[in-house]
Amino acid sequence: MVLIDLHELATEQVFRADVLIVGAGVAGLTLADALRGSGLNVDLLEAGGAALEPQSQALYEAEMAGIAHLGTTEGRFRVYGGSSTRWGGQLMPLAACDFEARSHVPHSGWPISSGDLTPYLQRCEELLGVNHNPYDAALLQQLPQPWPQVSEEALLLRFSKWAPFRSRNLAQTLGSRCQADPQTRIFLHATVTAVELHSDGRHVESLQVRTFSGDNFSFKGRQVVIAAGSIETSRLLLASRSVHSDGIANQTDQLGRWFHDHLAVKAATLQPRRRREFLKRLAPWFLGDTRHTLKIESTEAWQAQQGCLNVMGHLVFQSPENSGFAWLRQQLLARQIGSASKEKLPAPALQEIPSEAFDLLYLAWKRMARQRRWCPSKAEITLSIDTEQQPNPESRIRLSANLDAMGMAKAIVQWQWGEPERRTFAAYRQLFNQQWQAWDGGQISWSESFEPDSGWEKGVKDIYHLMGGTRMTSDPHSGIVDPNLRVHGIDNLSIASLSVFPTGGSSNPTLTLMMLTLRLAERLRAQMG
Repeated sequence: MVLIDLHELATEQVFRADVLIVGAGVAGLTLADALRGSGLNVDLLEAGGAALEPQSQALYEAEMAGIAHLGTTEGRFRVYGGSSTRWGGQLMPLAACDFEARSHVPHSGWPISSGDLTPYLQRCEELLGVNHNPYDAALLQQLPQPWPQVSEEALLLRFSKWAPFRSRNLAQTLGSRCQADPQTRIFLHATVTAVELHSDGRHVESLQVRTFSGDNFSFKGRQVVIAAGSIETSRLLLASRSVHSDGIANQTDQLGRWFHDHLAVKAATLQPRRRREFLKRLAPWFLGDTRHTLKIESTEAWQAQQGCLNVMGHLVFQSPENSGFAWLRQQLLARQIGSASKEKLPAPALQEIPSEAFDLLYLAWKRMARQRRWCPSKAEITLSIDTEQQPNPESRIRLSANLDAMGMAKAIVQWQWGEPERRTFAAYRQLFNQQWQAWDGGQISWSESFEPDSGWEKGVKDIYHLMGGTRMTSDPHSGIVDPNLRVHGIDNLSIASLSVFPTGGSSNPTLTLMMLTLRLAERLRAQMG
């Protein structure tokens, strides 16, 4: 079925389906695809259009009441396909310890285990076009020597996988399959402004939907799943006050709390004494179409001993912005977006073309013949340190008195972090420095000391991994959704979003979100089949 644009329909219509899904990004499309062939009629509601629009993006504008969070506006995309239209495609599951309550990390622990999600891992890898090789040091047996190795017992090696560009935009893959499915309808420019509950407050009656032209629509479903981002999910539930004046499932003031992201710092510049040998051990590998990159993680035992959060380091090979490498990557990104666009970088300067051409040809040879992604000669090698956040109930999403173009209250983002994260960065810097000396690596220039009052926080960035706001808990008094992603106290409302993550670990969250979503799809099939 073609995409249905609400801008082209008469107002005040009522649509009915078995399952309503709010959001056509990673979670929404994964869920809709998983429900194909179930016999269920599915309506998928996307607030944006088929391509990115300034008018739709403006609805993400929010107020900052804490530390500035760039991902609030720069990391979210209100468009069919959502963040998958722009993301880098990096995949890694959370570590088993990330699901456990850690005595040195207050409020940590998930109400499910990593084993609850493992059955869905291989299916997610198939959806994203990556291989089924391991993420831990067992991968070394499949890599050419010399292997990377660490001598510090407090460090371990893990490997992320990167989806190929052709598989990253889920609107082009899963979305195409959903469009061809006779029992799936996909609506564009369908901004949900309220979740309307039955008067008893225990059942969703309908979703109220509005367009930029002021037209209103009503969508009804046996089951409703909110598959939007963390801020939008929290904002929608806070703004839905037809029965409860504080919003849905907010009787204990937990809605919008526990907002978190991964923190990243460009911590050091590395100048290896033997650059070629260094790159042979540590530059990315290709196994088939899947790129594997090294993560130098801290062990669970070290974290407990140091009283630290989950933290890891990874190497970044950064080519100049006007280089042939950067230009080539931008062309691939334009292909992922689905548009040959104004986002392209200028081609490298004419005087650089001979050397750039050699580097690009060498890159192609390394990729095809050696199965490596090579680091160009002019690329800077830096160490980035990434850490999870300490769970904090005062880091939260609230509603503003100011309204957006749809008449909804804007979000206030009160993002908070501090001393636990500083101690974690400082401890990992010391740990990595010991490993660098053991490698006899050469010069390392640290850009941050992470000492108190050193201004270290100025170098910290969020990495657009917006999590929290509808925390997953077994106890309805301390969170919003149960271990099956059902909203506490509401029989037909579930949430498939990063907003349910109690903690973030040090891994990219997308793969875990997809596994959670497939688990939810399995429950809905069994419940409604």
